[in-house]
Parts: sequence; structure tokens; C-alpha cells
Amino acid sequence: MYSPETRRLAVARVASSSIAEVAAEMGVSPSSLRRWVARSDFEDRPRSGRPRIQSTANQVVEALVGTAGARISGKDYSTRALAEATGLSQSIVSRAMREMTVPLAALGGEGAGRTGELTVVAGGFPFIVFGFRQGAPADGGAAGDAADEGADTTDAASAAVSARRVQRRIAGIVAALRSAGVAHWAKRFDSEHRQTDPAAMSALLVAPGGTGDRGIREHFVVFDPLGETAELSIGADASIHRGFDEFVEALRTALATCRDIPGSLLDLVAARVRHGFEGVMWQASNQGEPRKSSTTSDSMDISSWLPKATRSITEHLAIALREEIIDSGYQPGDRINPRLLSRRMKVPRSSVDAALRRMVDDELLDGSRGGARIPLITTVDVLDLYAARVAVGEVLLRSLAMRPKRYFVPVQLALRQVEASAATKSGIDVENADLFFQQELARASGLRQSARAFESLTLRLRLFISVLQLDYSPAGERILLDDRAIFAALVGGDAESAINIWRGKVDNAVRHMAGLLSRRRFDQDLWAQLTRRFDSGPPGRRIG
Repeated sequence: MYSPETRRLAVARVASSSIAEVAAEMGVSPSSLRRWVARSDFEDRPRSGRPRIQSTANQVVEALVGTAGARISGKDYSTRALAEATGLSQSIVSRAMREMTVPLAALGGEGAGRTGELTVVAGGFPFIVFGFRQGAPADGGAAGDAADEGADTTDAASAAVSARRVQRRIAGIVAALRSAGVAHWAKRFDSEHRQTDPAAMSALLVAPGGTGDRGIREHFVVFDPLGETAELSIGADASIHRGFDEFVEALRTALATCRDIPGSLLDLVAARVRHGFEGVMWQASNQGEPRKSSTTSDSMDISSWLPKATRSITEHLAIALREEIIDSGYQPGDRINPRLLSRRMKVPRSSVDAALRRMVDDELLDGSRGGARIPLITTVDVLDLYAARVAVGEVLLRSLAMRPKRYFVPVQLALRQVEASAATKSGIDVENADLFFQQELARASGLRQSARAFESLTLRLRLFISVLQLDYSPAGERILLDDRAIFAALVGGDAESAINIWRGKVDNAVRHMAGLLSRRRFDQDLWAQLTRRFDSGPPGRRIG
């Protein structure tokens, strides 16, 4: 591609020299020079043919891979699975992945030549530190990660892991850095939202000696776009990079020498992507406690209801409980068998017991007679729940309509799950995909408190649907149409249209429920009063 200035200069020289001479002198083809001479303008012209989508595809794949955490090693993040999830071709996804990692040949097979380990990672404006220790003896820690995650079931005594696993994990680190916007730190002002103390990161570099407790020298790869480390008396071996691309290249090279990349680090990094890579502080010496299983991701910690990038174990349990109710014929008031749920979910019994206790504490299940039982649900409970979701949903949609478009990537992927589920004509699939789509809307809104409240309401709704044994397969097409319309309105920044569709969507859900459960009395007047808008006319008016 030649610039307009180059074209003008070449044409000007043709006036005093031959086309062949000018073409040879400037390194262009004679045919191109003839076309320039015949043109009246020298500006770039639109090119015909299929538009380039690789750069956009790279951003989509980076958003998925960067938030995958330790799950990046699993089959759900193969190039084929990513292509199916995004609707992109597998070749385009493969090219995107190659740009984030290193070739398999550079990893030297099953641990051959890879003797290093990550010792520390710290990230937060204005710089990022990755610490490595080379030639360290194997301690079995990496293999422990593999056993936990189920992606590569390596023998626990061996430190060698699959080269492909390391390749995938390098992609996870690089994708997280790119998706977090670290490349733009050079243009960023100081931030009051800083969550990592720069002094603590600086201390890593100025520590005397630079050798670890086993006499093995540490090496640091540092991203310092503003030159903050120039004033430090660095006492360790460090390569400092002000350019993001050269930093990524050096980091990939260093990561390729590691036996493995710990899953605990990947989970932490994935959790900080949406926070701009602020607040990352990981040290290998602090990872002695048992890791969380990647099957549940952030899952075993059920003490927090904050929205997460993946489903919590409580949400997984709510989904499994719906299937168990259908398969086992549970009725309101029946006691739940945790052993069956443990077997169905393939997680430890202790985790299921803890999740059931949490659901009892939050009144999702009935614990008044010992154990965890299916609750008795009144029609007023149902109307109350749906009305609350209408109100909280409006707040979330207003916020999301004002957000930058990069936050819509996970929402769009969730919408594609709804489209795929609607095609199956399965009520359970449509219900699960639709609720997941709604939850992604909440998470993308940027409102943590409202998203947390909405998540709690979603878990309760899953249980209500299970207990009442509702079938949403007849409403699959309508659900899909509503979800598409909500997404289109939000992308266009039209909050009011999205809210009107949302209210109509929930109104249809309640009316659908009333139609399926005609033997129960739904108070339509109460529903109209609970959900009326002061600007929407008399009670009972249909919206959407």
C-alpha cells in the first residue's frame, strides 16, 4: 500500500523520466505507475471484495479468552468451540489465537527445555511486573493444577505438562492484557481507582540480590509506559519495556520457558480484566491452599453474591436442581437428596451441602423442618418476584445503554446461545439460555449492587420455574424475538425502547405462566398495580 504522497511524487517524476526508470527507482511496478498516471486523484480508494474482519474478530476472541481463567485449558476454548460460540470461521479464530501465543515448536514438547516457573505477577497503573525463576527444580505444583482442572490429568509427581496447555495459557494472559486496555496506559492520566500500591510493585524490583531462596536468580519482565522505573535502583535482573507490543513479545518468550502457568494466576487475571488490570497481586508462595476447581471456576467460594464472569456453584446448583425436580418428581415440601445432586453435578458432596445451606439462608429453599426442602410457593410470591425483576431490570438497562460497545461482547454471545436453544425447541434450554442472557445484561451494566440484586432474583426465579414445573418451549420464538429487540435497542443507545420491550417480555412471561397454571388464580389487577408506570396509562395496559 503506497501513500498518496508517494503516488504524487512518482507521477511528477514521470514528466522528466520514463515509466520504467521511475518504477525501478521507487520500487513500484510499471503497471501500478501507469494507473497512477491515468488517475486524476491520488487518495486511497475503497477496495472491493469482502471486508476485512480479522481485527474485529481478534477483539472478540480476546474478550472470550481473556476472561476464561483456568478454563482456557479445556475443550470449551478450543478453536472449534470458540468458532461455534462466536459465529466466526475456525480459520479466523485460529489466526486470532496465533497472534496471542507462541508456536508449539517453541515450547519443546512435554516439558522438554521448560524449566522455569512464574514467581510473582503484579499489575496496576502505572506498570506491570512478571517475575520468573529459571532452572528451578520441579515441585509438582503445576501438576496439581492439572489434576484440579481436569484439562490435562498429568501425574501429580511430574512437573511436565502438555505443551498445548501452556500455549493456551499464554494466550489467556496476553488476551487479558489486551482486553483490559493496558496498551493505552501511555495516554492515561493517574487514576483514583488504583487498586495496587505502586510502592509494593517497586519493592519487587529494588529488592537486594535478585536471587530466590534456592539460589536461583529471578528475572522480571516489566511494562512501564511512563518510565516510572527509571528513578528506581533496580537490584534485580529486569527487562523494562515502554512499548506494549515489545512487552508482550518479551512476555510470551519468557512464559514459553515455564513448565506451566498456574490456574490460580489465570483466574485472578481473568477477574481483573474488567477492572483494567488493576489490583493484580499474585505470588507463587501464596498459592499453597487448595485451588478452586475450574469446573466451577470462582465457584467454590459461595460466600459472595457479587456477579461473576461465570456461573457460581449456587447458580449451577439451581440449574441442576431444576433437572433433578423433573427427573425425580420432587413436589413442594419434599426434602432434597444432596448425594444425588453431588453425583449429577460431579462436585464434592461438601460443596453441594454448603451451597444448599446458602440457598436455605437466602430463603431459596425451605430449611424450617431440617435439611433443605422444596419450598411452597404462592401465586403472590411469583408476582412479587417478577415485579421486582421488572424494576431492577429497568435500572440495569438504562445504565447499559450508556456503556461503551466493548461491554456488549458477552451479551452478544449469550444472545447466540438463545438463538441456538430456540432452534432446539427445548423449553429447558430456552429458559436457561434466556436467563443467562439476562444475567449477562446485568453484569455488563457496570452497576454492581443492582446486578447483585438481579442475580439473586434470577436464582429465585429458576427455583420457582422448577417447582411449578413450567414449560417454556411454546414461547421460545417470542423469547428470542424479545431478546434480539432488547439487544438491538441497547446497541443503538435507545434505553426507553429496551425498557418497553423488557416490560412486555416479563408481562408475557407472567401471562404465559397464568395460562399454564389455570387451576391457580393469578391476581391480574395486583400484577397491573405492581408494574404500572405513571406515564403508561391506566393499570393493566399491555406494554411492548
